[in-house]
Amino acid sequence: MGSQKFKIDTSDLINVLKNGLLVAVAAFVTYIMNNLHIIDLGVYTALFIPIVTLALDTVVKWAKDSSKEEVKPPDAPEGE
Repeated sequence: MGSQKFKIDTSDLINVLKNGLLVAVAAFVTYIMNNLHIIDLGVYTALFIPIVTLALDTVVKWAKDSSKEEVKPPDAPEGE
């Protein structure tokens, strides 16, 4: 489980690269969202902005690792 001190194995390297990709995607999305108000396409702006927003949200959900199961907290004992 994990690598030894001062050594990195393949699974740790893959996790680092995945994290780097997520950071790059977050930076890209932040840049696009901060400059989205500058786009002026006339009457098509109102149509273009929601499409870009949905596309960027899809990219974020694709980049995140949501394959892990959620852990439910244990049920409270009866009487509480």
